[in-house]
Amino acid sequence: MAGFLHKARRYLFGYDAVESKNRRQAPTGRLRSEDKELLPHQRRKLTSASRDIHRNFTIAAWAIRKHLDYVSTFSFQSRTGSADLDGRIEDLMGWWSRPANCDVAARHSLPRLVRLAEERRTVDGDVFFLKLSDGRLQAIEGDRVQTPTSGLPQGVLPTEFVHGVQVDEAGQALGYAVCKRPASGADFAFERLIPAPYVVHHAFFDRFDQVRGISPLAAAINTLRDTYEGFDYALAKAKVAQMFALAFYREAVEPLGEVTGEDTDGDGTPEKDYQVDFGRGPVLLDLEPGDRAEFLESKSPSTEFQAFTQMMIQTALKGLDIPYSFFDEAHTNYSGARQALLQYEQSADVKRHDVRLMLNNLAAWRLRLFIADGVLELPRGMTLADLRWEWIAKGIPWIDPLKEVNADIAAIGAGLASRTDVLKQQGKDFFDVADQLAAENEYLDSLGLPTNVAAANAQIVEIANG
Repeated sequence: MAGFLHKARRYLFGYDAVESKNRRQAPTGRLRSEDKELLPHQRRKLTSASRDIHRNFTIAAWAIRKHLDYVSTFSFQSRTGSADLDGRIEDLMGWWSRPANCDVAARHSLPRLVRLAEERRTVDGDVFFLKLSDGRLQAIEGDRVQTPTSGLPQGVLPTEFVHGVQVDEAGQALGYAVCKRPASGADFAFERLIPAPYVVHHAFFDRFDQVRGISPLAAAINTLRDTYEGFDYALAKAKVAQMFALAFYREAVEPLGEVTGEDTDGDGTPEKDYQVDFGRGPVLLDLEPGDRAEFLESKSPSTEFQAFTQMMIQTALKGLDIPYSFFDEAHTNYSGARQALLQYEQSADVKRHDVRLMLNNLAAWRLRLFIADGVLELPRGMTLADLRWEWIAKGIPWIDPLKEVNADIAAIGAGLASRTDVLKQQGKDFFDVADQLAAENEYLDSLGLPTNVAAANAQIVEIANG
């Protein structure tokens, strides 16, 4: 009776997740910050593992590139309301986006810098941009920001740092300790301490008190590595199975060690009955009555291995929220593919928000420099705080253009969506499209051609033939 009451009390008033039943790993009970869960030497190992799998495994590299395609491509649009001012601002931002003007190494344009920054955030957990006084950016990869053991400025203690970030009591960043990578077996050497206002920190965060970012691939690293190694083992087995192996069967079993046949080459050793060479052309086996020959065959990789590998790939892709239908286009039908895309768009939009925050920070800083240098003159009474702009994400191509265009037209006609929203989903700006249409119509009018879009092709052909 006591045992029954104990079980009833546990089922009615407790959590099974905290009960140790020796059937799974028991909870440790330790509650620490995420930065304590991943110690400095463990962070190095995790970064090394994620970089290695990104460098060597095709599926991992593809998944990261696909994530970047959806998350990291934006175009700048000024929104001040003045066409002249908007054009001037967009021209300046376009000039700054060139490699020689925005990258201290003069190697990457702004779009590529943003893509590489998102890639480093995805693989390493975070990345840093140092804003230089001349308006250029210096990218600092996450492994270079570490807490040094020596060389800090006088009065600055290592205990003030969390994974290379100097923080105050509230956890706000005060500075970043940048170190040099070792040339040989030595450890990272302290280079400089950069004040936080000059740095943009782009990272993946999962906790409120988290100081450094952690890669979303952390939960998928082991799965990716196991799948990568499994491919190697399966391929090695398949190669062995492809080697010719011919087995001869006889009706009568000869005594062990007895070799039949004649000494045909004169070396005093009887030859085997059948000698087969697949090296030249078709082979004819002239077997004795009752004998037969078969090729040994190994079904490798097995269907079970293929099914399990598919499940492993599906699980690993979830580390970046990528649906399996992206990997295997034939995995589902149109409805399933569209549903998967819509769900992925929700998760991608959250990540785009982080990229927009970084881009807004950089845009405000660079426009401030343009104003301070006298390159950008604002109307009287207008300041930087009055400027408005937008970073429009690259659009997604239609899966079924006819169906989706008709659906967009119906939504606009019913007042359920605006042209601006519909075009923004395609990565386009409504005002730019409207300006282009106006310019096209003006040009067609100047040539005496019709501007009726619905029948434009037929009418133009009739005029040309007439």
